Amino acid sequence: MSTTATTTAAATGDVAASGDDSSGQTFEQLVALHEPRVRRLAHRLLGWQNATDAADDIVQDVLLVLLNRLDTFRGDSSLSTWLTRVTINKCRSCQRRQWVREKFFSLHRTPRSSEESGGADERPTRDDTNASVRAAVQSLAPRDREVIVLFYLEELPGTEIARILGISSPAVDTRLHRARQRLKKKLKDLVIE
Repeated sequence: MSTTATTTAAATGDVAASGDDSSGQTFEQLVALHEPRVRRLAHRLLGWQNATDAADDIVQDVLLVLLNRLDTFRGDSSLSTWLTRVTINKCRSCQRRQWVREKFFSLHRTPRSSEESGGADERPTRDDTNASVRAAVQSLAPRDREVIVLFYLEELPGTEIARILGISSPAVDTRLHRARQRLKKKLKDLVIE
């Protein structure tokens, strides 16, 4: 039996032992089941803009965790919840690395000439409501973006979000309320009261 087959068999056994809905499924079936949601969540948490390569890397990392660390899955929650938590942690790490890179390169960057930067005609227009909302969500702090994405886009209940983020349900409600207020300020031109 090959190493991959052995790992897949072990992963299948671990899932079956955990009592998860996906018991008895092969690693390939688990990937087919969970990969689209992990990809969508990573793309949203990274803020949509230029996040395709980073989202691909995160999806790959999450699936490697699924393959290599499924034996550490305790079964306290569903496999989907566990993968959501892993995805959030990988996105946070990616954003931290990006922030450090930006800070480092901003110290060592030489000013660009006006010829190198694109002209006004090259900038994409953001008149579309969806694009405005995405830009506003992207500009939120990662902590605010997480609760907005999980609640509105992933349509998870507050109790599930609390489990994923490792906080209490009232804390989720508070974060959600504050994130909504910040988002409302950013979208004041679109909000009709």
